[in-house]
Amino acid sequence: MKLGLTIPLLNEADSVTEVVASTHSILSEAGIDHILVLVNNGSQDQSREVIESLVVPGMIEAVHLRENVGYGGGILTGLAHLERQGFPEVIGWAWGDGQVSATAIPPLFQAIESGADVAKALRTERHDGPWRQAVTAGYSVTMRTLGVRTRDINGCPKLMTREAFNAIQPASADWFLDAELVLAAERMGMRIEHHPVTMRRREHGKSNVKARTLAEFGKNIIAWRLGL
Repeated sequence: MKLGLTIPLLNEADSVTEVVASTHSILSEAGIDHILVLVNNGSQDQSREVIESLVVPGMIEAVHLRENVGYGGGILTGLAHLERQGFPEVIGWAWGDGQVSATAIPPLFQAIESGADVAKALRTERHDGPWRQAVTAGYSVTMRTLGVRTRDINGCPKLMTREAFNAIQPASADWFLDAELVLAAERMGMRIEHHPVTMRRREHGKSNVKARTLAEFGKNIIAWRLGL
């Protein structure tokens, strides 16, 4: 089985080299055939130049967007790039800020190999500051109230089979993409597995989670509940 992983990047020039190097190294050491798609999602720093220096055709590829198309939009752009080449058996996404170690990916991949439809990180320890923790706590309370069984719906990396992705067809261009995938997988009765991870302190740059993220999430939850 081969893994196609997209990594959205917004002003991550200082972190992308380390993130890509560690991801590629860890996957190679685990014997996982893979292709990484780095999506420069409208960055205003030196991300384009740094990303281009990392490209290895067929293994590490780049997509550059002139304007930011949203968190989900960046991920979906990377997945569309993979689809044009023919989806691998396993696809997914990971963050480009280095806050979750790439060591989480091999266990998630193994869960897919063992029959899971979706495999995701579960953040059991966090060092990412009070704002991000407050946002996640709000998400968790909302999800439990709505009867969602999966913990930490926004936890990444997220991997899934090609068949699961095609069945779900996630389309959210904003921060709701992670929740959309999990909600649809639960609704379809898919098998979802988790792997515990630590959310590390961000070493470079600033978090892209803003107050508007909560508003977007609330709007999408209402739409989901109403079946819109």
